[in-house]
Amino acid sequence: MRKLSKFIDIILYIIVSIVLTAAVTSAIWDKPMLLSSVRSNSMYPLFQRSDMLIIKHLPDKTRVNIGDIVVFKVKEGALSTKGWIVHRIIGGDEKNGYITQGDANEYTDQASGDTGPIQRDWIVSKVITIHNKPMKIPLIGYIPLWMEQFQSNPYTMPLIAILLATIIGVSEIMHSKKKKKKKKKKKNGLEIQLVYFFGGLTLSIIMGATMLTTYQRINLPYEISNEGNGVIMGSSVGIIKLGEERTKQLTMLSNKGIFPIVATITSNDDQISFNKSLTTLKQGNILEVEMQLKASAIGKYNTIINVGMFYPFLPSKLIYYLALKSYWLALVIVSIIPGLPLMLYPLIDGSMRRKTIKAIRSLFRKICRKIPLFN
Repeated sequence: MRKLSKFIDIILYIIVSIVLTAAVTSAIWDKPMLLSSVRSNSMYPLFQRSDMLIIKHLPDKTRVNIGDIVVFKVKEGALSTKGWIVHRIIGGDEKNGYITQGDANEYTDQASGDTGPIQRDWIVSKVITIHNKPMKIPLIGYIPLWMEQFQSNPYTMPLIAILLATIIGVSEIMHSKKKKKKKKKKKNGLEIQLVYFFGGLTLSIIMGATMLTTYQRINLPYEISNEGNGVIMGSSVGIIKLGEERTKQLTMLSNKGIFPIVATITSNDDQISFNKSLTTLKQGNILEVEMQLKASAIGKYNTIINVGMFYPFLPSKLIYYLALKSYWLALVIVSIIPGLPLMLYPLIDGSMRRKTIKAIRSLFRKICRKIPLFN
């Protein structure tokens, strides 16, 4: 029975983590992020209603290809009432729009006349596939679909998920206390401390995941020469003459959520600068980021530009300083901040701190006794 109870707890943790991640990220950005529930059988047998799909966010400049399974919302026509749709691109292009169809449907979405070609800015994500098979979790999609019936606003589902997570945390604490009372011989364990630690770690991972979905890594190859201008395949700059200056639109940033966002644009190339390297986007703000290139040294370059979107858990200038060092360093440190109070609480509370230190010492002595070197 104990093993069965533990197994059920693990399953419950997994379900709550999945629902919480999908709910919070989708509510904050007002679009499917990380995970998306399948609402119909239009793509059967590839996937079906109740499957949870693992999806990848597509920044505005990211190219989509024929054959991609994408998540989009139609902004005009009869299909605009259907919400987020997951169908395959079977034709079209970025300029004229894309033709989409469910694998199980006899006709394309456009054949019925309910909508025209799907515009690129209507597409927000694509389904991650391995060998043409979508990454999915069967049945889990029923949970957010069921919760949608009770949604009066987009924040109901994350609140329910957070409530479930709280119930689990409290139940674990109460369970640990009961176990201690039942034991005749008291032992110094770390059960409660671990609940706090992993609770804070889970919160940090969720925050990091939501920020990572908006990350853009832009690869910019170009060349500077004395001869003059030319074209390089896959480059918006190409070959430019020494001493020349160019300005190009890099990307478009927007904040559709309710929380302010700190945006950083960084590069390791001294010849490139931006009209806004650091800015704070409030709800509804849109920013067009431009890149300025001053050709000052002859050579071939393959520049990496990192566009990060962070929650303001730290001062914006400090976030930018960390992002200049490394985007991943900034992401890890900013993500840790909201979960840090929970993780450190066992060391902050006096009584729990003493028990924690005592338990760690006891564990260390047990380990030392099992190592021949210390015997």
